[in-house]
Amino acid sequence: MRVVNWNVEWATPRSRRSGEILRRIDSLAPEVVCLTETDDSLLSRDGYTICSRADYGYPLKRSRRKIMLWSKEPWGDVDDLGIESMPPGRFVSGVTYTALGAVTVVGICIPWFGCRTEAWRSQERKARWEDHESYITGLAEVLPGYAAERLVVMGDFNQIIGKGCRAPVRLRAALQSAFPPGMTIVTSELAYQGRKSIDHVVLSNDLAAEGVQAISNFDGESRLSDHFGVSVDVGLNLDSSAQDTTQHKCLQQHYRCA
Repeated sequence: MRVVNWNVEWATPRSRRSGEILRRIDSLAPEVVCLTETDDSLLSRDGYTICSRADYGYPLKRSRRKIMLWSKEPWGDVDDLGIESMPPGRFVSGVTYTALGAVTVVGICIPWFGCRTEAWRSQERKARWEDHESYITGLAEVLPGYAAERLVVMGDFNQIIGKGCRAPVRLRAALQSAFPPGMTIVTSELAYQGRKSIDHVVLSNDLAAEGVQAISNFDGESRLSDHFGVSVDVGLNLDSSAQDTTQHKCLQQHYRCA
């Protein structure tokens, strides 16, 4: 199963750069795509999409979405909230069928350090890193509620993993501990043109990354996005004892009946 994760910097179907962004995604033939800072109709063709809620704490443009998940197959068990305490409009999850069977995908967009630090309308002004920390705290509450098998979490984390991270030490630790035991951030070392990724893919321990690559965010001299994309080939971890359990079989059966 190949997954693609890319922050496309609010590209819309009418954006001049969208044709090349879509061509690069299509050339990889992914089964699942996560786009952040996107338009709700950018990937609507030849598949199925689910999106986060429209209100993400800034002046609304109706078609904008912080998170969109696309799959070749329909989605079930869709959740576009997470929990109420999380900063809004930055979460969506669902179950879809892939070459690996039923897979649960969680799309996230962790707020950047300056999120809502300027007052808008009646909203309370936030301190630097406040929304970022609130989101990670909420994520740590949400993720244990998902099945431990065939789980993929991806999106814009707004943190480099390891050396070079500018986040406060407590938030680096909080991000790592937000994921249930056994989950691995398989893009932690990915870099492109000297920049480490802040867009990540995290896999449960019954899944393994068989290949990780960057997707260039340049087309000649033109920039397609302020983020480079991420492509990960995901296979089964044959050393995991969690495969083919009753829990996964039930999840698969539930998906097919949804």
